[in-house]
Amino acid sequence: MSCLPKSGGCEKPFTDALVQHLNFTEGTQYIHQACLDVANRRTPEPEALYQDSERNLQLVIERKSISWPVDYARRHANDHFVSDRFYEQLKGLACDSLYELRLPMLIDGTQSELRLFALEASEKIRSHWPKVAASLTLKGRINEKCWWVFRRVPDWDREDDAPKEGLQFTFQGALVSSFDQIDPTNLPEGLISNLQKIYFRCVKKFAPYPNARRVLSLDSYGDLRDYDADWWRKVLSAYPPPVAIEEVWSGIFDWNDKGFEGWIFERLV
Repeated sequence: MSCLPKSGGCEKPFTDALVQHLNFTEGTQYIHQACLDVANRRTPEPEALYQDSERNLQLVIERKSISWPVDYARRHANDHFVSDRFYEQLKGLACDSLYELRLPMLIDGTQSELRLFALEASEKIRSHWPKVAASLTLKGRINEKCWWVFRRVPDWDREDDAPKEGLQFTFQGALVSSFDQIDPTNLPEGLISNLQKIYFRCVKKFAPYPNARRVLSLDSYGDLRDYDADWWRKVLSAYPPPVAIEEVWSGIFDWNDKGFEGWIFERLV
């Protein structure tokens, strides 16, 4: 389960990687000058400022996350919250083998509801522990979307690199929302609203730098991770950014065509 980046503060490792890509592909010599949103918290500022002194060029970068479903970040955090609560409640069990707790992906609910859910399920697992240790599978649910399954993982169903004993969490469920394929020229209203909010915030942040190269980097999550640069270009053609945003880029940390992990950048606008 991948973690979302923390919001706020200077995203210097990311912006440095993007600028390194620009310098390599364009022959520029941008050098980091400041984490603007850290240096000045009183007014809206982009995240980073870079300067190419030889060409007298400035570059400002703002990185924004966008996801679908719109509440992906909150529900992704819920997955971590619930797994932490289960881990607290189940620690101390004599796990002489590998056990698996299956939970719904992007679980929904308030923290109070999810804490109670984990507590009640953990109590049932503890009360049936001798039978579970002997390969009994336990199941339970609060509602249609909030369920759990606990079992001892048989040897034949283990991954090659799985530990011999302990507790593993498996989050199940279709990540894709009710839209089997999102039409890039006809986005859901919630996604349009999120994109417009990003535009609005960038315009305010870029306003003090009218002569700089102004770059927005979109970091996609949830269903949007499955869409490529061509899909995004169609989106940005149908819902173009304001003139204050000169360029839009995507940056994904993945395996590149040389077989190494690293940032893959593509210009979208």
